[in-house]
Amino acid sequence: MCSLQLKECHAWQSNGMSFALVVLTLSLVLLPAGWPQQLMAAALLGVIVWQGLANHKRTDQLIYGQHRLMALTEELRGKQLLIEEQNNNLAAQVEAGTAELRDANVHLAAANLELLELDKLRSAVLSNVSHELRTPLTGILGSAQNLRDGLAGRLTVQQQEYVQMIEHDSDRLIRVVSELLEWGRLQAGQIQVRRAPVAVQPLLDDVFMLLRPVAQRKGVALEQAPCEPSLQTEADADKLKQIVINLVDNAVKFSPPDSRVCVRTSFDRKELRIDVEDQGQGVAAEDAPHIFERFYRGGMAGTAPGSGLGLAIARNLARLHGGDISLKSQPGLGSTFTLNLPAAGSAA
Repeated sequence: MCSLQLKECHAWQSNGMSFALVVLTLSLVLLPAGWPQQLMAAALLGVIVWQGLANHKRTDQLIYGQHRLMALTEELRGKQLLIEEQNNNLAAQVEAGTAELRDANVHLAAANLELLELDKLRSAVLSNVSHELRTPLTGILGSAQNLRDGLAGRLTVQQQEYVQMIEHDSDRLIRVVSELLEWGRLQAGQIQVRRAPVAVQPLLDDVFMLLRPVAQRKGVALEQAPCEPSLQTEADADKLKQIVINLVDNAVKFSPPDSRVCVRTSFDRKELRIDVEDQGQGVAAEDAPHIFERFYRGGMAGTAPGSGLGLAIARNLARLHGGDISLKSQPGLGSTFTLNLPAAGSAA
């Protein structure tokens, strides 16, 4: 409530003259005329005093409320200024962060463009170098085969061993160069899939006939689970054959002697599935997510020959068919690569 003294209250001061006039008027009643007049005058005077005190109280409450409102207004104004200052600081920080992020995005875009250009340049260099290497390597291999067949005269046992080494290494280099050329064509989008009905069993027989000598030299047995003779799918025969060759060759490459590589085929209305299972060392958990990346060779690859492109090419070709290749492996227990291709129907 108001802390002012009664004599300092502006309400009481403003009504002081009125109170004085009322008192002077009522003083006339104080003349001896009987006690009723005196009682009435005293009552009227009490009412006037009570009304003045009530007006004083209401006026002081109004003044106190006004002072409180002014204090709250000043407090809110101070908080508003503080909030505006904080908003300005936050806006400046956001603007600075946005500018920094914009600059980082510009640098990142420039770096990405540079990487794309470098990748295109590397692919072009690989394609050109691979193309230039393929012709002389083919000539070297052909010359070695002619020497082995005795077209240049009979060879000694030691010369035959050297010729076989030349043949082996030339064939290996030709396969690496072919993989590089194939990857270059994949990256350039020059591979086209020509779909047609393909009989699965004859295709697997061709793959086994091609890779059986390699597997026998390493002491690995190639096995094939029973397959429906009339099983067919719709795919590019050459590309599908290359996928299976890459998977089986990879399995043979990482299989120990006296082990086996088994190929299983299943088919339903949704997909064709070809599983290539080996008894090798398996793929480590940290290598599994990267096993299909180009030029990647896991820690268990050791000294096994290869460019690191076979699985990458196989997966890209599978995806061009609308399928994919997955891996299930456990270190020490071998690996199973599964080719899934969407089914277009089977014919009896």
